This record gives sequence, C-alpha cells and structure tokens, in this order.
Amino acid sequence: MADKTGLDAADVRVLRELGEWQAEAAASPANQEKIAAWYAHDAWASVRRPMVLMEMRSWEEDEGPVNHADLRCQDPWARGIEREMRMLRHHVEVLQDDHVVSPYVSFAPPIGRSSFGVPSGRHREGGADRLAFNYAPPLARLDEADFSRLQHRVPSLNREAMAQTRERLEAVYAGILPVQVRDGRWQFTTCLTSTAFDLVGLEGFMLLMYDNPAGLHRLMAFLSNDETLFHDWLAEEHWLPLNNEADYVGAGSVGFTRDLPAPDYVGRARHHDRWHNFNSQESVSISPEQYGEYVFAYMKLIMARFGKVYYGCCEPVHNIWQYLSTLPNLARVSVSPWADQAFMGRACREKQVVFSRKPSPNLISFEKFDEQALLDHFTETVEAAQGCSLEIIQRDIYTTHHSPDRLRRWVELARQACAAWSAE
Repeated sequence: MADKTGLDAADVRVLRELGEWQAEAAASPANQEKIAAWYAHDAWASVRRPMVLMEMRSWEEDEGPVNHADLRCQDPWARGIEREMRMLRHHVEVLQDDHVVSPYVSFAPPIGRSSFGVPSGRHREGGADRLAFNYAPPLARLDEADFSRLQHRVPSLNREAMAQTRERLEAVYAGILPVQVRDGRWQFTTCLTSTAFDLVGLEGFMLLMYDNPAGLHRLMAFLSNDETLFHDWLAEEHWLPLNNEADYVGAGSVGFTRDLPAPDYVGRARHHDRWHNFNSQESVSISPEQYGEYVFAYMKLIMARFGKVYYGCCEPVHNIWQYLSTLPNLARVSVSPWADQAFMGRACREKQVVFSRKPSPNLISFEKFDEQALLDHFTETVEAAQGCSLEIIQRDIYTTHHSPDRLRRWVELARQACAAWSAE
C-alpha cells in the first residue's frame, strides 16, 4: 500500500481512520435526513425545510475551527485531504449545519487553460492584504492592435496527474470508500466581467462603454466565445463530471437535485446534465440597462446550455431581475446583503427559484457578538422568504475575534429564526 499511496504508514493510518468516520457518518440516519431535505428543498416539495450552511474557508485567524496544529499527517498532499475531512467532521459534529457527508472520496479533474496571449492586469503588492489588488490592464483602447494580441485559451487535462491521484486515493481508502471524479470548487464558474476586468481594468470597462462601445461588445463576444469553446472541449473529451449531489454549485450551495442528469443520460455527462454557476459582481456599478447590453446578452448564450443555473454571489440581483427572470433554467439565486429581500422573496415565489440568502458576515465578525442583532437579521430574511425554498449560507468570515464557538451559535440562531418559516 505504501508504494501506491506514496505516504508513510502513520499518514495512511490517519486518513483511513477519517475515511472510516466518513463511511459511518454517510450512512447515518441524520445524514440521510439531510440528503432527503436537500432533495425536497430543490423540488419545492410541500414538505420541506430551510437549509442552513456555514462556510469556514475564508478564515484567517490562527484560532480557527480546524487549525494546522490539529493536523496529524506530515505529507502536504495528505494534510490537504486530512484538513478537508476534519472540516467536514466539524460541520457535522460541532456546528450541526446541513453539510452532507458523501459515501465516497472525490477529486476534481486537473484541468488547466493557457493565457489569452496577454498577462492578467490584476496587480498585487507584496505584503498587502491577500484580498487587495488593483488593475494594470494590458488592453486599453480595444482597437485592432489590442485584438491582434488576444488569443483563445487552450484547455488541457493532466491525465498522468489524474491517474496518479485516483490510484493514490484508491490505495488509501481501499475497502472503506470508493473514489469518484466530481466538480472542483469554483472550477467551472463563469464570470465574464471578472475576466474582462483583468484585461481592461475597472475604470477601463466603465469608460469603454462610452468611448468605444463597439470594442467592448467585441471583447465580451470574444470572452463568451472563449468560454463556449472551453465547454465544447469538455464535452468532446468527456471531462464533464456530474454535480448533482453534495457538489459545490455556486456561492456556497450544493447540487442535490433529482432533475439532473437528464432522462436520456447514459453514463457520460453533458452540459444539460449539470448545474453551472454564473455571476457578475463587477457590474454592480453600471445600470441595469448596461448590464443587459454588455453582460447578460453574452452570458445567456452560455447559460442556455446547462440543466440548472445558480446565479450570483455578493452582488444584489433585484435590479437586474428583469433579465434573470427570463432564464428557463434558473434554479437558485444568491440574495446578498445588498439585495432587496422583500422584492426577491416575491420574485422567487413567483418563479419558484430557490432564495439563497447570504447574511452579512459583519454580525458574526464584530468584536462584540450581538446575538439579538443576528437573530433580527435572520428574522427579516425568514419574513421575506415565506413560501420560498430558503437556504441561508454564511460566507466570507475572516475573523470572529478568536471566538470560533460563534459559528455553532450562528447555526442555532438561524434555525431558531427558521422555525417561523412556512412552505405556503
């Protein structure tokens, strides 16, 4: 076993112990209830409940729910797997949110893409906050000279790395858990405006709508075509894994649905067998009409290919609902802290789109933890989302002022508020 895993016996023992926990937890009645609840939630079943998720991935403090000091493996690859498993165990046993334990170990296909032929304009300074950057865009005028420098990205799959990862995982978890290829987190998210900003910058994008609208349209069409070519390649090479279970499908949500894959699925996933996540956070500063002209017109061509769409992240969407509501495959929409919740509640009920609420992280991150303020925040959401399929997902927590026990209390308060929710 050691030869195939590439690990020493102690690391293998740690991972197998965690694998045994995962197999047992996956089969537990509590886990099966969560799975059934997710399916009912997605289907807008008459008997369903709000789903509650806490994300811990953005944590920056040393005193977090799962720290490097908690890891027992020595090998970096093994430590990455151990950390994921210990985080999942923390969700299940401590936070008791609605994270589901899968009866298999999964990994994402190692897919890469070449550059556009020009460097990214995203510029970071050494020593700055890891989220801080500005733009030094490689393109400015979007004239013929600029477009002559652009080229479509070429996708690739590292088959050797993929085979090696599968072999190692199968050796580690032999007799405990099977291994599956599934979606990677954020691996296939489409964010056309984020890519456009990398090429022309924030100010450049804003000015080009006035100085060179034809050039900006040409750029957005180029980026939409680039994304289409990528997905064509994925389909032709049969590298589209299913993502209809405990898979990340956008802004923290998971993909449990009985609508996918399509009825004619025969073992190889196609685009209409899958979820896909789209967002356009960068376009919050433009008008709804400009969004429709420069963003939605190009995203909708890609959206039409997929079985189900999850739209949004941190941007408000109530002011662009006139466009999103035309999507026949829109299934979930992110309702951010800046959204008009009352409007979105009415809109989601009318179209039967899941109300995917992202509460403000401030209320759990302030130095003083005000439980009543957080409960009031949840209550406002529950009132707006009466009759909707509601999920509450906390993201973007960077600090709790060294009080990670707040995460468990957050879950408790969310469930307390959701007791007043009704499916009707």
